[in-house]
Amino acid sequence: MSTKTMKQRIALVAVSALTAGVLSVASTPVANAAAGTGVLEVTAATSTGICSVNNGTTGAPIASAATYENAAYGTTITVAAGLSFTVEPHDSEKMIIKGSAITISAAGTSATVALNAAGDRVITAHSTSGAATFLPTSVGTAYIIAGKTDANTASTTANTITINVVASCALDGFNRANSFVETITDYSGDSTVTTNVDTAVTAGADSDLYIQIKGLNGYGTALASGTFYVSATNNAKVAIGATLGSRPLAGEYSVATATTSTGIAVVRVSRASATVGQTTTVTVTHNGSAVTTKTLTLLGEAASIKLVRVASGTVGTVGSSNTGYIRYQLLDASGAVVPGDISLDPLTATARTPQFTVGKEATIAAAAVTNFTSLGSTTDGVEGFDCTSAGGIGTSPLTVKHTTPVTSTAVTLVVNAPCAGGVATYTISTDKAAYKIGEIATITINAKDASGGAVSDATTMGTGQVVSAGGGSMVLASADADKFTSGTRTYQAQMTTAGTFNAVVNIPTGTTTKSATASYTVTGGDASNADVLKSIVALIASINKQIQALQKLILRR
Repeated sequence: MSTKTMKQRIALVAVSALTAGVLSVASTPVANAAAGTGVLEVTAATSTGICSVNNGTTGAPIASAATYENAAYGTTITVAAGLSFTVEPHDSEKMIIKGSAITISAAGTSATVALNAAGDRVITAHSTSGAATFLPTSVGTAYIIAGKTDANTASTTANTITINVVASCALDGFNRANSFVETITDYSGDSTVTTNVDTAVTAGADSDLYIQIKGLNGYGTALASGTFYVSATNNAKVAIGATLGSRPLAGEYSVATATTSTGIAVVRVSRASATVGQTTTVTVTHNGSAVTTKTLTLLGEAASIKLVRVASGTVGTVGSSNTGYIRYQLLDASGAVVPGDISLDPLTATARTPQFTVGKEATIAAAAVTNFTSLGSTTDGVEGFDCTSAGGIGTSPLTVKHTTPVTSTAVTLVVNAPCAGGVATYTISTDKAAYKIGEIATITINAKDASGGAVSDATTMGTGQVVSAGGGSMVLASADADKFTSGTRTYQAQMTTAGTFNAVVNIPTGTTTKSATASYTVTGGDASNADVLKSIVALIASINKQIQALQKLILRR
């Protein structure tokens, strides 16, 4: 036996058993224990009835008679009630037994068994003949703690073995609650699976999907030898490997199997056609037990470019400061949106719009747009274009191109890219000429550049702008950075007071600020002074008529 100070070698030997089990280990590293605590060294032997041994070092099962240390990891032994096992402590060390789930059925010739002040059982051994035999008697948890003194009953990682006593060992089958299954794309050699959250269930034409599996049994330890079986619908192709971090070769069939000794599997899912998209349902089992079912989408190659929007740029903005942009989608032959990028055909570049600046490519998941932060996050692709001073105001027909990733086919679209100027003139209007108190009025500003066309979509209201509505309050105050869209900008105001009023807008144009107004009336709510006076006159006239009628009645009598 080992002669290391403060270590115990525990030989797990089955004396009797209720059911069969498997000895295995699960990966659960924990922090090193404090210096000065006892250190346990465990030798595992093949034993009938021992359900599992988990020392948190690796995900692989412990081989017969393998040895590992407990110094930096917690050790947990799960055993069926009725199984006896033997523990042999090192010279001059003590073992404190806490919990009633196990009893001491026999002690070695040099072992001394006593109770400490806390009522815990203490075994002291002075030679290798001091082994003690333990018998799990009831379902529950007990602890064997190494120490130098009777009072050393503190349970720490390095000096404690936890004994979980169960009625019988669970079958060594795949346990979904303990296991981890995740789907990813763009496999880059992941070496761990620690989540059940899919990072991707859709892949572009140049990518496959991968289902990573870390199969554990009911005790949270790695599965012993078993066979994974995988199948896919709609003729999708599958392949399976047994090593995390190693990409399986693409499959040729819709079914695949792999026998592993660790419960590890990597399933690769490929489309039936390299260019056509599809949806498939993938089912995975382990020794006939359900592991997972995933509905996955494998997109095809783009067949067309859809223009979502063209935003006009401001003349004189180029490079990273460009202001015009193209927002687009790529569609496959079925009309499904697929990821990818576009580029400018250099043969169609002009002096006005000579180049592109990338905002972002079209993506499966929404992502932020660089250089055009006002667009936020989107799945659409965005490309910015220059509007040089030399080219001036006008529109340039540009050809944009996407090259498919599998067949290298060029997909093109002609886009008219407009370049415009800032505010030279503008008018304002309201959506109605008359409102009632409480109604919402819409104020529209139409702005033109020097050529008489709509100002660029990058044009803002400008520093010092003012938008006000008489007889009401603005729903949302105007801001200097507010942009025009196709030459227009709208605001809203809620009407609060009856009367005749103006909406007033002041926008800087060049070195001056010009003002524009729009008139409207507001009615309803409290009566105006004129209305009140009119009502009083009518009331007096009515009273006079009644007095006259009463006088005539009196004279007749």
